[in-house]
Amino acid sequence: MCGIVGFTNDTSIDLVKSMCRTLTHRGPDSEGYFVNEDIAMGMRRLKIIDLDNGDQPQFNSKKTSLVIFNGEIYNFKQLQLELKSSGYKLKTKSDTETIIGLYQLFGTKFVEKIRGMFAIAIWDIEKRSLILARDRLGIKPLYYFWDESKIIFGSEIKAIIRHPELKKKINDSALHNYLTFGYVPTPMSIFENIYKLEPGTMINYKEGSLIKKVYWDINHGDYDFKFLDKLKANEIADNMFDLIEESVKYHLVSDVEVGAFLSGGLDSATLVALASKYSRKKIKTFTIGFNEKEYSELDNAKLIADKFSTDHRQYIIEPKDIDILEDIYFNFDEPFADSSAIPTYFVSKFARQHVKVVLSGDGGDEIFAGYGNYKIDKINYVLRKFFPDFITREIFPILINFLPKNSDLNSLISKLRKLERLFKLDFNNGHLFWLTYFDESLKRNLYSKTYMLNKSLKDSFEFYGHYFEKFKSNDYINKFINIDIKTVLLDDYLTKVDRASMGNALEVRVPFLDHKLVEFCTTIPSNLKLSGLSSKYLLKTKVRKLLPKQILNGKKRGFSIPMNLWFKQGFDKILDKYLNKKEIEQNRIFNADFIENLKLEHLSGKKDNSKYLWSILSFQLWYKKFGN
Repeated sequence: MCGIVGFTNDTSIDLVKSMCRTLTHRGPDSEGYFVNEDIAMGMRRLKIIDLDNGDQPQFNSKKTSLVIFNGEIYNFKQLQLELKSSGYKLKTKSDTETIIGLYQLFGTKFVEKIRGMFAIAIWDIEKRSLILARDRLGIKPLYYFWDESKIIFGSEIKAIIRHPELKKKINDSALHNYLTFGYVPTPMSIFENIYKLEPGTMINYKEGSLIKKVYWDINHGDYDFKFLDKLKANEIADNMFDLIEESVKYHLVSDVEVGAFLSGGLDSATLVALASKYSRKKIKTFTIGFNEKEYSELDNAKLIADKFSTDHRQYIIEPKDIDILEDIYFNFDEPFADSSAIPTYFVSKFARQHVKVVLSGDGGDEIFAGYGNYKIDKINYVLRKFFPDFITREIFPILINFLPKNSDLNSLISKLRKLERLFKLDFNNGHLFWLTYFDESLKRNLYSKTYMLNKSLKDSFEFYGHYFEKFKSNDYINKFINIDIKTVLLDDYLTKVDRASMGNALEVRVPFLDHKLVEFCTTIPSNLKLSGLSSKYLLKTKVRKLLPKQILNGKKRGFSIPMNLWFKQGFDKILDKYLNKKEIEQNRIFNADFIENLKLEHLSGKKDNSKYLWSILSFQLWYKKFGN
């Protein structure tokens, strides 16, 4: 695992070293550089595979091209055999050399052979061209600046903005979308002219010309389930579980010890069960919990740890731990409102004291339909199908008004009130709505008059319109799963895990996002994933004898923190520090009076404004560090 940087039109070794220093947290073990008249490239390395000979850059056997990369190629041992059978002579046992060897033999088609997570930069000395490639699901980040004359790239924005020719300017559309979704959606970044390379995409840069090519995508269009309809559900489950086991075996390949995050949920429990089966050593497991029992999964995690005899450790987070909030959010180069970044950071820091690599269950909720919003989608669909519009749009709101007011966002009453608003949207936007922070009207109130002067910002839901066009299917749950894989999984959950873990020099591997497993699961009919309102049906059929009933039937808690309570138990000081009138008015973006009202409503218990306050606070944390 590494951090990579590079730029054209400059040959300053001091500059590339300076950019690399911003990524030391991603790779504290070693560094490497290449500079010639065309390009400067550098990397920081976290040693995982071939500890002695795996440093980068690495050249091909003809010395005509070189590679730096961030990530892991899990099938590199099989690929090395293929290279050797073709007469290619390898000098190391590293996955890095495998990449550049494949490029020598197959050109840009090399990426089709590799299985893993990666952000790759190849400089072809003969062709004087740069190849950038990002893995199929976007597990590893890759940013680039492009102004039609030069390209600057890096694993994180903080490295790119060290380049002296880059002038920072906030992208208004990116900020507008952030306030809706809690993240800046790909391909834009918070800064103008800096972009995220899309997953499954490759860039070929040569002599000032940039060509982008998609080399992989999840299945789209109308689904053809005929080949699955001929199979019984248990046969589909067997095929799926074979792929899960194969992926876990691949993800255990390492020259250092591999541990696992253990949340107490079904996905992480499944991974720990399989890792314990196939690992040569006792698996170390790590759990984060809270004193607030309704948010904590410590008991379930301990249950799994005992069953599979793992070397288990747990850590309790309290509001006082958030004194290092600025340090945590330094790792997020863009505004980022997912508060579960905090426990993810702490569990990563905790795990890094014992291992360099861990497995994580991220991606399982997408490919197996585990999220609660898929149940909401199904309820929304059934009500719209069997009840006239006037029932859902007119009668339902009247009934809701008889319910008592409740300030807890997680309460049933609050969710019913949210359902009322969902009925007013079209069906597709209803799915997006459940995942949002500020709606369009609230954003208009949040912005200052100065900021809004001469601006015309589009509704953020329009940004995802092309995904609804692309993923057309009668199987609406699978359609929404595919859209989530391309959006919230990519820009929220995977970003969170990468930044929080790499901020602690910890490599996190996600076996459920092996692309072959994803390809298979996205073609399984959704009624075998979400059966009625029972989620992860197919996975549960396979692990029923493997895991305790408490795990199979347990309530999904997610990985969130008790933000509503914490804002009243110690976070009030943070609100005063970052959301005071002087701080807000200084950046001239937000309406200080509107924010003050949100604070008063929340602290008085009148409303639960924790999501709104946290998203603004997260922006202020970012702006203080990177925005000026």
